[in-house]
Amino acid sequence: MRIDQQVMNNICVLIPRGRIDAVSAPIFQEQLTTGDDDNKVVDFSDVEFMDSSGLGALVASTRRLRAQHGDIKIACLYDKVRRTFELTHADRLFDIYDDTEAAVRSFAPEKSE
Repeated sequence: MRIDQQVMNNICVLIPRGRIDAVSAPIFQEQLTTGDDDNKVVDFSDVEFMDSSGLGALVASTRRLRAQHGDIKIACLYDKVRRTFELTHADRLFDIYDDTEAAVRSFAPEKSE
């Protein structure tokens, strides 16, 4: 697994590539929780497989960031990975977006009129 990173509108976007499993989950969790960014988006478009270890790393990281008033939002879940979220009901724990830009925009403060 490789994790690319970019910044969009001051939000850290992590783009894991490959498999997130028992071997790579600790690296994934470390990437999710390091840095000064309170809010992160994880773009799953290039993740071909994720097991319960990867999901556990994601949940633990999200709890940690939420305790610090941050959050992790999910983008681009496809096929097998989406089914993993649905079967474990993790889809109820996260805000999930069809594309990365929508997930990033969701962090923007609402403007009152």
